[in-house]
Amino acid sequence: MRLAIKLILVGLLFTACGGKDDNKNDPPEDTEKELGAFNLEFPENNLICTEGEDNGTDGVSIEFQWSGSTNATSYEIKITNQETNSTDTRTVTTTSLAVGLPKGTQFSWAVTAILGSKTLDSDSWNFYSEGTSTENFAPFPAEISVSDNGNGTVSVSWVGEDLDDDLENYDVYIGSGETLELILENTTLLNTTYNITAGQQYAIKVISKDSNNNSSTSETSFSF
Repeated sequence: MRLAIKLILVGLLFTACGGKDDNKNDPPEDTEKELGAFNLEFPENNLICTEGEDNGTDGVSIEFQWSGSTNATSYEIKITNQETNSTDTRTVTTTSLAVGLPKGTQFSWAVTAILGSKTLDSDSWNFYSEGTSTENFAPFPAEISVSDNGNGTVSVSWVGEDLDDDLENYDVYIGSGETLELILENTTLLNTTYNITAGQQYAIKVISKDSNNNSSTSETSFSF
């Protein structure tokens, strides 16, 4: 009886030791890797894209390109048709992707680098696809920036672009509720100061308008 118990204990000891050896052979999981900064490259920002493969009367194939992000295992690219507000989202493991698009249309695009649960977003760029008979272009959505002044206020700035150089003014909305407050209407200013409550979520909407009654809308949110 004692001999049997000793044999069982010895067997358990060998099993436990074997398990530890197996774990030692497993490579440690690298949780210290970070995503490196990267940039969009093509189509260029706030321009007409004149390079692309013609797909017929209504379509053109454009190859989107961006620099690589260190340690990224994949990328998510989002292309938004500004006229229909529809977004085409695709995931790739390369730093380029050819996409068929309608001609003469305004788009915005951005890329997210991915490493496991970690992500890093690029800037958002705007462009027009070539092949349009449009006599006047709508403004590109304004780029909005927000900085904390540290005294209960934030500085909000915006800048728009228009291929026809006929951008006239802006309407600026800011607020923390469902309905935003129109704080500047038909303004030519490019910045303002706004009072905030720390920790509260705010939204900003800027409408860019040109002299031919064309407009575009850009939105963002912030909290400090």
